[in-house]
Amino acid sequence: MNTIKRIAALMTAAFTLSPAVRIPGSHAEDAETEYFFYEDTGYLAGDVNNNSVLDISDVVMYQNWLLGRSNEGYIYRADLVHDAVLDIYDLVKLRKMLAGSLPTEWIERGSEIPQGEYLPSVVAPFSSSTPSKGDVKMLCIYVDFADAKYLDTAYTNEQLEQELFGQGREQAPYESVTAWYERASYGNLHISGDVYRYTCSGNMADYSYGQYEYETMAKEVLAGLDGQIDFSDYDGDGDGYIDCISFTVPLDNASDDMKQYWYGCTGTWYKNPGFTVDGTKVGSYIIMDVMPNKSDMRYLKQTLIHEMGHSIGLPDYYKYDSSDYEGMHGEAGYERMDDSIGDFCSFSKLMYGWLREDEVQSYSGSGTQTFEISDASSVGSCLVLPITGEPGDYTSEYFLVEYITRTGNNADIYSYDEGVRVFHVQAELGYDGFKYNNFSDYYMGDEKIRVLRLVNDNNGFYHTGDSISYGTSNFAAYDSNGDQTINTGYTINIGEISGGKCSITVSR
Repeated sequence: MNTIKRIAALMTAAFTLSPAVRIPGSHAEDAETEYFFYEDTGYLAGDVNNNSVLDISDVVMYQNWLLGRSNEGYIYRADLVHDAVLDIYDLVKLRKMLAGSLPTEWIERGSEIPQGEYLPSVVAPFSSSTPSKGDVKMLCIYVDFADAKYLDTAYTNEQLEQELFGQGREQAPYESVTAWYERASYGNLHISGDVYRYTCSGNMADYSYGQYEYETMAKEVLAGLDGQIDFSDYDGDGDGYIDCISFTVPLDNASDDMKQYWYGCTGTWYKNPGFTVDGTKVGSYIIMDVMPNKSDMRYLKQTLIHEMGHSIGLPDYYKYDSSDYEGMHGEAGYERMDDSIGDFCSFSKLMYGWLREDEVQSYSGSGTQTFEISDASSVGSCLVLPITGEPGDYTSEYFLVEYITRTGNNADIYSYDEGVRVFHVQAELGYDGFKYNNFSDYYMGDEKIRVLRLVNDNNGFYHTGDSISYGTSNFAAYDSNGDQTINTGYTINIGEISGGKCSITVSR
């Protein structure tokens, strides 16, 4: 049964569920708060993996059940709208419960948390295809050639679908691409997808010449799969373009020339603008150079997550013209679009539109002001110090302050440290994206203006009692030559850090 038919069937299937009751919440600070359990067992509604906590793994498990990929879990616990039917509406409810930053152990039934409106995505007008919010169905195609095949150890399509969009063998944060992006986006972006294989008619070298010859391979593959795939299913936002598509080629035993040509990247469809399949165009595409072997799964997911970051609209933060390619150094400098490890930083999430108005605080006027920011590893929160723009202008030059911990998508990379980090941002826009991205005509070199720099680069996180002022590396505005020489007058003092929050005092 195909996915659409299965979901349609599920939406009409009735299940007999135990009576529900509201019980005073003994785990809440306020004893009057009530939480939703089922009367006969006392289990937590939505806890389909039975670990007594509502988290992203429940979303992934229930979503896989809806898509027919798995029969695992206590699925009957997902009846969150309490209509004795298990369907997509319960999945939406579960996502909203998690995205609302409610307590992770006990979720109050029907509670509504007052929150500000989401800020718009800055990069949406420049993204070639992939939306930053909502449901995105991805298409991953593993291509081989007449003279180049994958090893026998390569995962099957079904295994890859489970690794990418289900519950893979890895522990969090790399149990799946779906789970990683759910956490990164604070529940705003929901990735699902399918995996296909195709064998091209020619040899690998036949498709390995010229800047845009990736498209020659892609055209043959898409046309060849047209009878198996309705490509319009992968245009979730209805803009006429496939939301997200990747092509992987076998490189285990390839020559050095082939490995150099088929490198991991994200390209814009250019050479064949009129090409369509099922009335759907290709805006951008991902080339993957990591093999689908068991030993490569973590690296494969890390790379795909980074390339999807491009497909959604962000540039690389690393350097293109230096032997030291890292854009930001040290543990405080880990960022998905720089090192391809760690979470997106708050600047990236701000550009994607994953933060609410009340989650982005701004210094305004003059004098001394104190702010409290939360752990951005789990909830949206940051502080902006304007340089050239006004408060609320996030496409200008400013400093951005965030507090992160060794949790969420950052859980596996920080060996010992966590705390506050500050970025120097220059997010002015040009006609096709950020004015100072690495491919821009305005880019003056790695040591001049860049979209994102780390303040106090390579010196770790800031902690309680630390102070940042003019003279700290990257804590100055750009001058007309692209050098950081201008004293902005800001001083930042790091206050108490406790309970997932940090106090920041700013004077100017």
